[in-house]
Amino acid sequence: MNNRFESFVGTVYVLNKEIQRIKALKMKQFGLRATDTMTMYYLGQHHEGLPEVELARLVRVDRAAITRTIAKLRDQGFVRLANWDGGTRYRVPVVLTERGQAATKEMDQIIYDVVEQASADISEGEREAMYATLAQIAQKLEEIGK
Repeated sequence: MNNRFESFVGTVYVLNKEIQRIKALKMKQFGLRATDTMTMYYLGQHHEGLPEVELARLVRVDRAAITRTIAKLRDQGFVRLANWDGGTRYRVPVVLTERGQAATKEMDQIIYDVVEQASADISEGEREAMYATLAQIAQKLEEIGK
């Protein structure tokens, strides 16, 4: 019997569970959850800020979830809305505050260290092939799901 399904799904499941566990463990010091972490990660990559609608797309959550995340991060002083005139805020860029920038810098180092440890025994060529293959599988699965 072909165990490709079990191997693939089992491996992806374990990877996801471990990534979520490590995110929770490492980001606990900042009082952040997985969605908070990914939101701040993307904002750290876009210094000009990103609107909530774009953040929702990147983090792969719905707009209501990103709105709650942004509200929480604003309350914690990590983000602010740039040039908000009090109207609809879905298109207003969200930017990191100084506190958010400092936390994101620390988070980036944690992420780098974890990725380095996890892939220490994998060559650059193997890593590139793995990412390319996973991206191809993800694209195919998205196409199938449409």
